[in-house]
Amino acid sequence: MSTGKLSISEIAKQAGTSITTVSRALNHPELVKAETAERINRAMEQLNYKPRFTKKKPTRKLIVINIPEITNPFYSEIIRGIVSSAESHDYYTLIHQDALKDGQSVDNFINLLKAVKACGTILLSPLEKKYYERIGSLIPIVQCCEYNSEEYSYVSIDDFQAAYSVMSHIYSQGCRKIIFINGPLKYKYARERQRGYEAFLEQNELVRSANWTINLPEVNYDTAFACVCQLLTSASRPDAIFTYSDLVAAAALKAAKLHDINVPEDLVIVGFDNINISSICDPAITTVNQPQFQLGYTSGEIIHEHISSPTAYMQKVLLKTELIIRDSSVPSKQNTELAI
Repeated sequence: MSTGKLSISEIAKQAGTSITTVSRALNHPELVKAETAERINRAMEQLNYKPRFTKKKPTRKLIVINIPEITNPFYSEIIRGIVSSAESHDYYTLIHQDALKDGQSVDNFINLLKAVKACGTILLSPLEKKYYERIGSLIPIVQCCEYNSEEYSYVSIDDFQAAYSVMSHIYSQGCRKIIFINGPLKYKYARERQRGYEAFLEQNELVRSANWTINLPEVNYDTAFACVCQLLTSASRPDAIFTYSDLVAAAALKAAKLHDINVPEDLVIVGFDNINISSICDPAITTVNQPQFQLGYTSGEIIHEHISSPTAYMQKVLLKTELIIRDSSVPSKQNTELAI
């Protein structure tokens, strides 16, 4: 801007526009319509205001991707989908790892967003509703996989229906003592999958025992292995184990082999997510395939819409899943894929 004594208000008056618009034209010309910019430029010429307004080249913008834990392999394909969408719209991406479970972590996240001048964020961590409002007042938000607020766009799956369909498959194999190893109930996916599991038990009049549902604090192979070993040596051994993660299912498979239990003849095992480990285990693990890349890519497309147009409609997207039937639940010749 000029160091002369002419004020922006005088330019605004001459151009017939607001002071805010003149300031924006001088500092962020890419945000001003061409005809408005020309009118302001002409007013500055008439008032002998230097330098003349020149349009700057728009800078590439940044999207911050929040994930609750960096070690979980489930997130890799989702991130790849987000990055693919972002690059197609000329955005940079930055990965931020934190569960955002309290006010201090949210404060730190907000400070990061301000420091890097982020123009949007995709959240894979579930937040308390009040924290969505704080972040949403700064930049556009899209919730991916986990969503705790109906006031912001989200992309996820129907976890209730996916879990119910898994239970239907396990039941069809003649199993009646079905253990569910789930994640922490602070996550929406865990609550919905448990609801689907319990709904199936109730609707099929299966005896429901309190110790049939186990909530692990995190996805951890060693913890899951110890948990399943204890189940398999109990007086009331299950004939099926449904797990919330393929990593946990792999641990269950190892525990079964340790105790000389045949899978699937004596114990059916089903996982969730269809990450690489599910197909390379022996026997290969029946699992629910989440469209991870599509979850990420769709989230990227929606955040672009919100960044490009602040008045864009909120979107609620639930993508379809597939039940991938493999050797851990039925003989290999019967393997197939079912949309659920």
